[in-house]
Order: sequence, then structure tokens, then C-alpha cells
Amino acid sequence: MNDLTHLAGLRSEVPLADGARLSDAVIAALPLEGDRAHHAVPHGATVRRARRRALRPLLAGTLAAAVGAGAFAAVELSGSSASSQGPGGSTTSAWSGRPTAAWPAAGHPSYGRAKTAAQLVDYTTRAAASAPGRAPKPNEWVVVKSEFADSSGGSGGYLFGPPDKREITLAWFSGEPCGPVASVPRVPATVAPSETVTGTLTVDSAGGGRAGCPGTTLGGWKSVSYDYLNSLPTDPSALEQILAGSAGPVVANTKEQAIFQAIETLLDAGESQGVVVPPKLTATMYRVLQQLPGVTFQSATDLAGREGIGFSMVLEGYFTQEIVIDPETYTYMGFKDVVIKDHALVGTDGTRDVKVGHVMGWGALLGSAIVDKPGQLP
Repeated sequence: MNDLTHLAGLRSEVPLADGARLSDAVIAALPLEGDRAHHAVPHGATVRRARRRALRPLLAGTLAAAVGAGAFAAVELSGSSASSQGPGGSTTSAWSGRPTAAWPAAGHPSYGRAKTAAQLVDYTTRAAASAPGRAPKPNEWVVVKSEFADSSGGSGGYLFGPPDKREITLAWFSGEPCGPVASVPRVPATVAPSETVTGTLTVDSAGGGRAGCPGTTLGGWKSVSYDYLNSLPTDPSALEQILAGSAGPVVANTKEQAIFQAIETLLDAGESQGVVVPPKLTATMYRVLQQLPGVTFQSATDLAGREGIGFSMVLEGYFTQEIVIDPETYTYMGFKDVVIKDHALVGTDGTRDVKVGHVMGWGALLGSAIVDKPGQLP
């Protein structure tokens, strides 16, 4: 199995169409495990979409190939003299920054710390009215910083062993639809916030692998453009009907599970790929989750150790999927998938048994912001 197929397996709800190409910026930082690390994907390689069953992914986003950076003041990009032309329209330039340094507060409106689902819906609705959000302009970029767990036991669609490795990733996505993507090499989450790391910024003008672009989809979502998402109904019942058909190639035993997974896909895989979700849609999705049979609401902690609140649901009868929300900014924080019933996972590469308490996937969205150029942080 080559690395592109591996990536599709990691994010099965964001499949690569047959013959699709993934950008070099993404390939350059693919999370390879164990003995697969030496199998590099040549530029322009084409792959057939993975036919794995829809196991919950290991990474927070198909393009979580990208990577860590820190406060804007610590980031420097070299001049054009340090740039080089790569294959297929990719360019590289020197980059340095503090990968694990915290970003400044994003300035989201807050009406208090939400402690209940009702408060979360109320506060998010009010925040959306006061700060409706906007799409990035074509000459702007969305920068996304994520943290994800990996395992010394390996991974491939889910974590085979304990979540004992953590890495910081950072990617930039052009505001131009299906425009360029950029990344720098990911780093261990154990890197000190004060430590400056040097690396290479890779910008791929083709933007291959972005959700909603030719050859790729985001689950079953018709579109992930800001205009489309902003046009969706704010009536929960009407939105449910759309969500029920937007889950894509996932294993959902009920309509309620399909709705839950469609929301999780947009918040996790979507936002991790630079998709900007309008605040009013976020508020309505929270209301749908509040009312959805089978969903529970509880306190939660994301991979980065931040305290949050979570919506969770039992999927496929053996694991719980949790969506973690920031109780003060009301924005998506991350996910966690935990086995609640011993289960045998059967795939094309054999059968694996997972036991109660096994963490199948764990990730955190550490930040998302609109900036002027790749390599820049807020």
C-alpha cells in the first residue's frame, strides 16, 4: 500500500477519487509509520482510492500532512533568493519559527462559559449574530494548526497501539477555490514553545487533495465553499435533512449516526483543510446535536490538554466518537474516538482486535485564521 492510499485510509471520509493526484506539499509531510517510512511517493504519482472500511481516522484532517509553527513574531521567511522551483509547480523557501508557541487569542465574541448544551447553542447563536464571519479573499490564505496522536504500535485508519506520540502540524490554504496549499515539516509536540525550528516551506500551486476540488470530496458534502455553507438553513429540522445525505462513505447504521458523522466531518476534516464554516451554520449544527437522539453532552479534554465540552455518540456499536468544543469561544477543538466494546476489525490487510478503552484516534485543532501569505501566522 503506497502513502497516498495510506492517507486515504487515514481520512476515509475524504476520499481520493480514482486517479486523483495529491499535492507535493502534502506528500512531503505524510505521516508515515514504521517500516513504511522509506517508501516515498514520486511526484505526480496517481493512486486508486483506498477501499478500506470507514474506520475513524487517525489524523485531524486529510491534509494533516502539514505542520507546526508558532507565534507570528517568531516566524521569518527567506527572500526569493532562497526559493527553488520544485517538480509540478511547487516552490520551496527557507522557514523558521517556534512550532509549539501559542497563537494569540482570535478575538471570538463570548457571552460566558457554556456549561450545558442549551447554553452552548444560545451563546453560539448570539456570537454568530454579532460576528457573522466571512470567506477568505482569493489573495488571502487560511492557516491551520493541528495536533494529532500517533502510536509506537503503528497506525493505518486508526491507532494500532497506545496514543504515545504527538505531533504538531501546520498548513496554509489559498483563499482561491482549489488554489495552492503550503506546509512545513511537522514537529513533535514535545518541542519547547521557546524553541526556534528551521525548515522548508513548500508551496504547491496545484493545490491537489483539497476538499471539494476535482478528484476529492469531503464525505458526502455537496460543496464546502463558504457561499454554499452560508446558504444552508438555520432551521434545525431542515438542516437535518441535508446533513443526513452529507455523511459520505462512512458506516452509519441510522439516520442519526449519519447526521452526527456529517457534522464531525465538516468540523474536523473540513476545518483542518482550511474550510471556513460560517458561525450561523455552526450554531445550527450544535442545536441539531443538542436535539439528536443518541447524542450525549459532557465535559471533555482535547489532545492538547485543553478543557472543553463534548458531544458524543456510539458508532457501529463498539466505539464512541466525541466532538470537543471550546466552552468560551464555542469553536471546534478536536475529536477523540474510544472503544467501548471489544471488537474485531476486519480489513483487506487482516483482522485486528481492539479492546475496551483503546483510543482509535485523537486530535486537536489548535488554531485557524486568515492571513496574507503562506508561512505567515496570526
